[in-house]
Amino acid sequence: MNHLPNRLFISAAVLVAILASAAVSGAPMLDTLPPLSSLSSRLELTPEQESKLAPLFDKRISQLREAKSRLEQATSRQQKRDVLREAESGGDEFSRQVESVLTPSQQHEWRDIRKEFREQAKQRIEDASGSRKP
Repeated sequence: MNHLPNRLFISAAVLVAILASAAVSGAPMLDTLPPLSSLSSRLELTPEQESKLAPLFDKRISQLREAKSRLEQATSRQQKRDVLREAESGGDEFSRQVESVLTPSQQHEWRDIRKEFREQAKQRIEDASGSRKP
């Protein structure tokens, strides 16, 4: 069974929730990623690692802002899907780049952090849609 369509839908929903929550709350797009400062202590980053990660985070924030703008301007479902697929692909690449800077134990912790952020985004979707299970 091919789970790609389901995975794309879930990824799209998570991205939309993240982008929408930032737009609705007026929060900056920095809220879509864990701040590098909090990651620094949690991952016990070296100054060298921080200096390598800072431009990656800046680039990803810029990509998410652009995706949000393109998503808001998209007029068809296909355009929205394309934007979301590109954003998902960019997220995967971002994670690979981050992991390339980290030690194996830091990579494990990074994956846990990403999982937590995905769960938080899913919770925001449920809360926003009122479909939260009792």
